[in-house]
Parts: sequence; C-alpha cells; structure tokens
Amino acid sequence: MPSFSFRIKSYSDKPVSIYVSFRPPNSPPVSSRTGLFIHPNEWSESKKKAKPNSTQAKNLNSILSKLEIFLVDRLNSDIHEGRVINNLWLKKAIEKFNNQVPETDLSYLSNLLNHLIESLKYKKAKDGSIGLKKDTIKGYFNFQNNITEYESCIGEKINVRDITLNEVNGFVNWLLNKKKYSNNEVSRKVKRIKQLLKYASEKGIKLSVKLSSINDQFNYKTKKYINVISEAEFFKILSLKDLPPYLENVRRWLLIGLNIGQRISDLQRIKQKKIRYDSDGIAFIDIVQKKGEIPVTVPIKIKTVIDILQHRFPYPISDQKFNRYMKEVCERAKINQIVKGYKMNPETKRKELVEAPKYELLASHDMRRSFATHHYDNGVSVNLIMKITGHKRESTFYEYIGRNPNKDIDAYNFLNAIK
Repeated sequence: MPSFSFRIKSYSDKPVSIYVSFRPPNSPPVSSRTGLFIHPNEWSESKKKAKPNSTQAKNLNSILSKLEIFLVDRLNSDIHEGRVINNLWLKKAIEKFNNQVPETDLSYLSNLLNHLIESLKYKKAKDGSIGLKKDTIKGYFNFQNNITEYESCIGEKINVRDITLNEVNGFVNWLLNKKKYSNNEVSRKVKRIKQLLKYASEKGIKLSVKLSSINDQFNYKTKKYINVISEAEFFKILSLKDLPPYLENVRRWLLIGLNIGQRISDLQRIKQKKIRYDSDGIAFIDIVQKKGEIPVTVPIKIKTVIDILQHRFPYPISDQKFNRYMKEVCERAKINQIVKGYKMNPETKRKELVEAPKYELLASHDMRRSFATHHYDNGVSVNLIMKITGHKRESTFYEYIGRNPNKDIDAYNFLNAIK
C-alpha cells in the first residue's frame, strides 16, 4: 500500500502550505495542499513533520497524523471500488477530511479567515511598510490551525452567520480545557474572532451576535504580577565580584541594559565603536529600535557602567542563554525576596502562577521594565521615558509598568520646568 508523505515546497520567511503526496499503484505521483500552514524554520525535512518544539507544533503533527489515517482508509475503500486515484481524488479527499466548502463562500469561518489574511498582505502599516509583520503572520496561521482543529473536533464547518455567544463560549472552553491555553492566550483568540466577525460584517454578511457582547462576556485577561530590579538590587549586581567569565559577561550586559531601557534584541545590537562621549565623560548610545525602527539616544553617566562600555564591553550571547544566566547572576546577588509571578511548567509547557524567589522569575524584558519604572517613580516625565523605551501610547506605558496615571507627577514636572 502506498505511503503518504508530507512536505513543504517553499523556504521563505513566512508560513507556507504543507503538501501531502503519494504514488498510487501503477500511476504517477499525486500531490495536494493540506490546508495547513507552517513556518519553514519549524519544519523537519528529515522527519516530514513539524519540529515538536511547542504545543502548537505537536497539535499540528496530530492533525497530520489523523489526515494520513483518513487518507489511507479512504484510499483502501476507493481502490476496492475501482475509483480513479489522481490529484483531483486527493484534493476531494482532503476537502472531505476538512469538511470544506468552496473557498469563495465567505460565510464559512475558515474561508473568511483565508480571505482576511490575503487582504492584510497588502495593507499599509503605520510605519509605512506593506503587509503583515512576521510574528503577526505566524499568529494568524496559528489561529487558522486552531479553527481547523476545533472544526475537526466538533465535526462541522463553522458558518459565520450561525455564530452566537454559545458558539464562542464552546470555542473558549475548548481552548481553556482541551488546549490548556492561558487566559491571555484565550483573550487573544477571542480578539481574532471579533476581528473576523467585524470583517464579515464589512463584507455584507449578516451576523447573529453583537460584537460588543463578545467584549462584555469574554474578558479572560490574567492578572499581571510585575517584578522589577530595584535600585538597591542594581547596586548588589554592581558590587558582585569573582564571577565565572560567562556570568561576568551577562552581569555587564545586565548593568548596561538596566541603564538604557531597551529590549534584549536592541541591547545586543549596540556596537562599542559607535558609542559617543561628551566632554564630561557621559556616554551616548544611538539605537534604531528593531520594532518600529524608532531612533533613540540614551545617555549613561554611572562611571562603572561607562568603564564597561569603554574597556570591558561584553561579547554577544543568545537570548536563551542570557535569560538563564541572568537568573544565576541575580541569585548570586541575593535578589531572593519571595514574590508572585508566572513561571514555565516544564511538564505542561505553560506558564503558571507561583510564589518563588525573585531571581527565578526575572528575565531580559525586566531590564526595560525596571528602567521605565524607576524613572517614572523618580518623577521623570512619561513622554521622556517613552521616547527612550519606544512606547507609543501612554495607556500602554502605564499598563507596562503596572501603574495608574499620576497627574500630580506631571504637575510637579511642569513646575520644575518653569522655575
């Protein structure tokens, strides 16, 4: 009996179609799209399936396995009945597995999603670029795989016209209980549904549910626990001595990072030869932030950090190793206050709320958050901090540092400015 093989044909920098192919007895090979997508970096060419690096990848492999079983059964039956086995047969068999309807019928959720993704490929972004960012595309295709898997579970295609709060609730319960998604992940998926329904309405499709009611009923945001490195803890890190070379390297990056308020991806793009110094010895670091391509200039005046920039500049390190070694550095600095936060469970591969020593919960993004929090608490203008961190909206900034707007601080800043 022929064996089915999955593959991808393109190795671009965006998700691509997964194909299935096989050679029928005494016939040329046949091939067809499966209706599933994956980023080439996440595909194992040798094993002909997704690399099992995430729950999403494992779910995709599960769907591919089910499709293969379905195709084998269908092939056995149709060969026995004397049906012609060709590309058209394979396409129709896959449509049967997916319970697909013609792609032009936008009243079906999966077709509508495909249409939306195609339309967004040519949408002009705020920064002037055309199309979706890589991570955004990945998010849409992950959602598409969720819809495909959910429709397989319930045994029918979802018609947009028939969606009510009960249908949304069924999908939400499946995400929470079957997929074990976090509240934040579920909230993002619900936003996708609302976006799709809004798009359907714009296309003239009559809906059975009010978009506002989805917001009212499905608010699954997880409470945030924000942990930052305090000024006292910064000086503990500054005072550390006799570290192994790999930890000393991370300590230097950490001290720089806590002083410039940038993402780790921007921090490690700093070039020593491009750092400027004024007549007073203050360092100026010019950065074009990777996200949004925002140019910023950050000053540093702490002498120990300037000495690192001039004479002991750290060597590059991967984000994963940085996060792991950062915890070791902070543990040696005795940043061990018991706090609440979210920590990855190695068994479930999901973040869970725990109480743990602070060093266990700290990661690279906390450098930028610590920078923003300290300067805000010390009365620096929100607009000035945002110009360095790259935040575009005050509401996002306040949520980021876990604070409510304090108009008194703005008033004091105004008084200081007019003295």
